[in-house]
Amino acid sequence: MMTAFLTPPRGIRLSDVGDDVVLVDEAGQPVGCADRATVHTDATPLHLAFSTYLFDRTGAVLVTRRALAKSTWPGVWTNSCCGHPRPGESVEEAVRRRVWEELGLQLGPLMPLLPDFRYRAIDASGIVEHEICPVYAGFVAHRELAPDPEEVAEWAWVPWPDLVAAVSATPQVYSPWAALQVPLIDIAFPGAQFAGDRQHIEADVDSAVRDVEALLADEIESLAGEWETYAGGLRPDILAEDLPGWLGELLLGRGKRVRVMMAYWGYLAAGGTHDSAAYRSLVRAAAAVEVLHLFALLHDDVMDESTSRRGRPSAQVQAAEWHRLAGGLGERELFGRNLAVLLGDLAHTIADRLVDGLPPELRKIWYVMSVELIAGQRADLTGAAAGRRDRAHAEHVAATTSGRYTVTRPLQLGAAAAGASTTIVETLTAYGDHLGRAFALRDDYLGVWGDPAVTGKPAGDDLVEAKATVLLALAEERLTGRAAELLQRVGTAAFGCEDAAALSAAMRDAGIDTGLDRLVSEAVAAGFTVLDSSTLTSVGISGLRAAGRALAWRDA
Repeated sequence: MMTAFLTPPRGIRLSDVGDDVVLVDEAGQPVGCADRATVHTDATPLHLAFSTYLFDRTGAVLVTRRALAKSTWPGVWTNSCCGHPRPGESVEEAVRRRVWEELGLQLGPLMPLLPDFRYRAIDASGIVEHEICPVYAGFVAHRELAPDPEEVAEWAWVPWPDLVAAVSATPQVYSPWAALQVPLIDIAFPGAQFAGDRQHIEADVDSAVRDVEALLADEIESLAGEWETYAGGLRPDILAEDLPGWLGELLLGRGKRVRVMMAYWGYLAAGGTHDSAAYRSLVRAAAAVEVLHLFALLHDDVMDESTSRRGRPSAQVQAAEWHRLAGGLGERELFGRNLAVLLGDLAHTIADRLVDGLPPELRKIWYVMSVELIAGQRADLTGAAAGRRDRAHAEHVAATTSGRYTVTRPLQLGAAAAGASTTIVETLTAYGDHLGRAFALRDDYLGVWGDPAVTGKPAGDDLVEAKATVLLALAEERLTGRAAELLQRVGTAAFGCEDAAALSAAMRDAGIDTGLDRLVSEAVAAGFTVLDSSTLTSVGISGLRAAGRALAWRDA
């Protein structure tokens, strides 16, 4: 077979273990399995299959002629590819695997056409096909095939209306399933062009955000119910609210859900659709990222000794205040820090529970994102202690503690949920790294010149905390005289809030704010250039452009 000399792309799993089909009842529920080589007889049991129609960028559809050695319907023309999911394999995974095995093509987006299609047909030899067979449209970037000669004798790319007309005129020339499917598709999608730009895919980012919010609420409710067992039924001393309720208060209905939106646009750009197992994986992964983000904020506030977050007292300040009000023993600031760390640990635990059970490709990305974030935080802390001001260090910290887990990794999670090809993942990664850089640079700007009423943090906080930012690296290059002396005191006990105000004014005078804006514009332009030459869905590209502009020029 052709798969012996072609390496499968990422996301396509070829297995040498068995080739069973899934037997199902009349409701489509699995009831067992059987060997594919022997299941087709004159009394074939109902089993699960799929049919795929592949379209190129022009809207032409691939039709294939079955090999003459096929045991059923040899030599007839049919749709692009058919096959059977194996036990434990989703239909979408099976489609991608079989298209690669049979045609040597790497699929882009998949779109359900006839999700409830089923049929029964009898070949001239008496062999019966009896299948629940959902039908998909698949989209490919090029027409070059490497077909398996044991499966495919001939092939052709034809306009969709021509195939509809041909099947109507001479249905006997085509496989019985194709002869049934093509007219039904034409009825379900009248006038559809099925072009490679996939204009028919609709976006609903607000729905995705709502679905994530609902899942988060369910997780908090589950945690609260379990907590009574773990806590031995004892109410917490000192705290006005126990950890599950406190976590829910900080998590639910808070923030802009930027990471959810980036995961969603990555999913849609890769051709993902709503109402599918893949979409449910997307929602779960995006919810996990939101909880991971809360973990990062809680621990970051402890490390930076921040007093506020989103216009409210930071967690350690809140816990210390509860300690004071209750007349608690011991040092209340230490108590506050310890409780904030514990709350962050609980957030990470819930994030990991959300990830548990996701497909392996998503879990790999999750691991990379989690470790990368911690490595970035380590670099931030040790770099600040060492007085690092070099731009390479600042850009590394910005990428690993901000840009990657806000933009790039959520995009990758969305693409992986959609079963994206390596090319699509690489495109989204390149775009994400550019926009992640713009996001981090804007963070630098807001950390010094942002409006506290909008950002929820005091102006100049990043200077007082001596954060390793590109902004400080630019200041190191440009400032002279009194301003340079102020800069050298950043991170020491001799640098306070009044100094931060004076330094931020000096940086404005030196044009560092406009220089930072220029870097943001350049990063956004570079990201958009990546999209211009991509094979992503048009609706995904539009969403990524809008999201990129919103991230780069946000006020909070």
